[in-house]
Amino acid sequence: MGISISIPLSCLMMFRLELDPPLEVSKEQRRTLSLILIFVIVAASLGAGGLIGYFLGYKSTSDQVDTLQNQLSSIQEQINNLQTKAETSSRSQSDVLETVAALQGQLSAIRDQISNLQTSNIESQNNDEILAEISSLKSKLSTLQEQINEIEATEIVTYENMTSAVGENVSLSQLFEQVRESVVVIQALVGQLDAFGRTGFATVQGSGFVNNYTGQMNVITNNHVIESAININVTFPNGNRYAATVEGANPDTDVAVLTTNAPPTEYNPLLMVSSSGLKVGEPVIVVGTPYGLAGSMTNGIISALNRTITTEQTTMTNVIQTTAPLNPGNSGGPLMNYQGEVIGMATAIVQDSQGIGFAIPSDTILQDIIEIMIQD
Repeated sequence: MGISISIPLSCLMMFRLELDPPLEVSKEQRRTLSLILIFVIVAASLGAGGLIGYFLGYKSTSDQVDTLQNQLSSIQEQINNLQTKAETSSRSQSDVLETVAALQGQLSAIRDQISNLQTSNIESQNNDEILAEISSLKSKLSTLQEQINEIEATEIVTYENMTSAVGENVSLSQLFEQVRESVVVIQALVGQLDAFGRTGFATVQGSGFVNNYTGQMNVITNNHVIESAININVTFPNGNRYAATVEGANPDTDVAVLTTNAPPTEYNPLLMVSSSGLKVGEPVIVVGTPYGLAGSMTNGIISALNRTITTEQTTMTNVIQTTAPLNPGNSGGPLMNYQGEVIGMATAIVQDSQGIGFAIPSDTILQDIIEIMIQD
């Protein structure tokens, strides 16, 4: 049996009257709601964008770390090959040294990349995991640098012993006595500003060597040693000092030619020969004034040729790389072969490196001397 429920129409009408009235919202309320909605949308967009940017940055940094790890692994493999006697015995000494020089260059480039990567991630406050991986890269790089330095030192000793065995034995002490009278100390007085913006003066010290250009004696040094100097002095090995003037300079090649009022008896010119026939592995010496220590000599080998380097002053090409230790004050000192002939001039070093110095080739120096002296 069905049940029927009857509801008075008046009740339905009352029900409808209680629910149907429309909700009225003022203009001020609509404006407020709109602003809240816009704020929520913008905040959500910024949050999503920041999150996406963070993950993209993290991914990019992680990819760079992986690339550097692969590069270091490749270098490790090459070092392992060099450390294998069977590998090195089948290659010429100069080939091994050339490979070592190339690896030194790669390590130097990777060192710069790691340093830049670390700086950017510290500034961006990236996560600790990335910074830990960068620290691991630095540790591995340091280990590889020690290994390659050990190989290089061993090969240099072997090469020099082999050179002596084939009849080219050279007494380095005799060679130094042969050339020492030709290497001078350059002191230049330059103006500079102190921390308070006041003008002061500082003495810059470098090295130089005596050259004979068609009977006219001059002193060759780096342009960066005498650039902007208001006073220049040249001190010869016997302690005599003379005022010098700049005959001419080429900032692009970092070569400068000086003349002095010294008597002819002070000059003992060195012979400068062409650098075009140089080969990696040839032994060399550098004589100069590192840290003000006049008359200092170091020796090493030519570790690479045709380098391109960028200094604060210029970018130079066709530069000689050498393992002969160079230090501040060596700039302008002659790079010589074991016959005492000038094949280059010390000009720059890689900061905090071991055995990575650079010299301007003699062919570049000779060309600059000719152009400067002809103009004069």
